[in-house]
Amino acid sequence: MLNLAENRKYPRMSLDCGITYRYVDEESDKEAVVKSISGNGMMFVADEGPQVGDLLEIKIQPGSLSIPTLDAIVEVVRVRTGTNGKSLNTQATCYEVAAMIHSMK
Repeated sequence: MLNLAENRKYPRMSLDCGITYRYVDEESDKEAVVKSISGNGMMFVADEGPQVGDLLEIKIQPGSLSIPTLDAIVEVVRVRTGTNGKSLNTQATCYEVAAMIHSMK
């Protein structure tokens, strides 16, 4: 059900799906986990923090035949540092990255 109090143009859908991304000018892929997606943006968690304004090529492969792969160019609009507990005793730094979708491939 849509939350009518939310002032978004597109509703946000929660996900927990692996993605690969790379900087537009680079060849090496990096891995991350997308946490939410909407019609014009997404938020993912990565081990490295890109800079606001960076352009990234992202690929989401949900692993389900009913959901197609998403290839897109996104622009980073916000980066927030967080912690991602990998075990009970250690905390690893992670980055919550908000990105705006520029184009689909």
